[in-house]
Amino acid sequence: MEPAADPPLRPVTAGAAMSATSRGLVAVTGAVTTVVVARLLGPEGAGAFAIAITLVVMLTTFATLGVEHGVAYHVSSGRWAARAALATVTRVALVTGTTAALVGLAAQILVPSAFAGLSTASVAVVVAAMPFVLLWLYRSYLALATDRYEGFVMPPAVQSTVALVLVLGCAVAFGLTGALVALTVSHAAGALATLRAVRGFPQRAEDGGPGGDGEPRQLARAVRFGIKGYAGNVLQLLNLRLDVFVLSAAVGAAAVGQLSVALAVTGVIWLLPHALSEVIFPRVATLSARADAQAEREMVETKGLRHAVAMIAGGGACIAAALLLLVTPVFGEAFRPAIELGLILLPGVALLGVSQVLGAIIVGRGRPEYLLYAALIVTPLTVMGYVLLVPALGATGAALVKSASFTLSFVLSVVFHRLATGDTSLRVFVPTRDELHDLVRLPSQIRAWARGR
Repeated sequence: MEPAADPPLRPVTAGAAMSATSRGLVAVTGAVTTVVVARLLGPEGAGAFAIAITLVVMLTTFATLGVEHGVAYHVSSGRWAARAALATVTRVALVTGTTAALVGLAAQILVPSAFAGLSTASVAVVVAAMPFVLLWLYRSYLALATDRYEGFVMPPAVQSTVALVLVLGCAVAFGLTGALVALTVSHAAGALATLRAVRGFPQRAEDGGPGGDGEPRQLARAVRFGIKGYAGNVLQLLNLRLDVFVLSAAVGAAAVGQLSVALAVTGVIWLLPHALSEVIFPRVATLSARADAQAEREMVETKGLRHAVAMIAGGGACIAAALLLLVTPVFGEAFRPAIELGLILLPGVALLGVSQVLGAIIVGRGRPEYLLYAALIVTPLTVMGYVLLVPALGATGAALVKSASFTLSFVLSVVFHRLATGDTSLRVFVPTRDELHDLVRLPSQIRAWARGR
């Protein structure tokens, strides 16, 4: 009997357009939420809210063990049936989410000064979101692995939109406590948004049903794959987020609020590259599993990098202008220091945007350990920089160290990309007319998807 033909793959551009739409909505709603919190609660309240969001992000990264990438890799490459994986990750999310919540609560009790004045009760409200966060995260990656792009992009968009609406109402009525409750409820809404996306996953008999003998082995394989990149992600997260806790302990919540605004404005530049990296990773993994798809895989990788460079180049000037012209009118005079902080951050933030696509290619090629190697080099230097410069220079020191850390991460990503792919040509970073034309057509791709929805 002839082997079954591989099913046709949906165009990466369709996934990128959907992801860009979702990320755009997340960026807009997140920015408005930041403005609302800053206006209603001031720098101190904005700093406390930023600490709450950072705590959720850090606990999520620590709790996943890389399961989302391991599951996505094995499902997208045909090694694990999606339905069996769904049953597994649902249980994992509930167990590890509860454990992560307890860890976050214990951290506040042990080091209260690092939490910008958040009480134990407030932190308990925040960490209650953890099972919901992991649930929608794992399910969305399963949807991505099976080309169900809609199921991947919907949960973060729902979470961010619900957060905006609820934070606006709850912060007005109940202050910071109301905003924290709204944040937790928004993640529960994100988990509910995944239900439709994961219906109807096929189940192969050889994978075993939920609780069957095949399930523990599959999960173990997924963890073994994901753990390689997981440690790198944890260390990279320390580079990205640890400074807010150091800054809170050394200077205070107001400085955290100003730095968080600077990072929120400059972080907009990550929007499209991040959306692109999310769909490139499973596509590279899928094509790597097909012996006759080498040329297509190289095309996807090259165009992805060139698109990222073009996006970053075009976005950098816009972000600089936004820092100079919009920060004080939008956030208020108390946030004027965020302008200087943002300009310090911008070069490193731009380079990290390209690093996101490089990392997606490296993991898709089956070499997540390279991200760990890079993080093992960058993280000790970054932590040392925070410890030395933040107490002396405050938020300025944090921005300097963060930008330098992002720059070093980019350099190492280039080195490890070459090791993973064997491609030493710098031409993969130079956009051509074709890539510029693709970006011009991106809005029409988004409109076409929206009309189809």
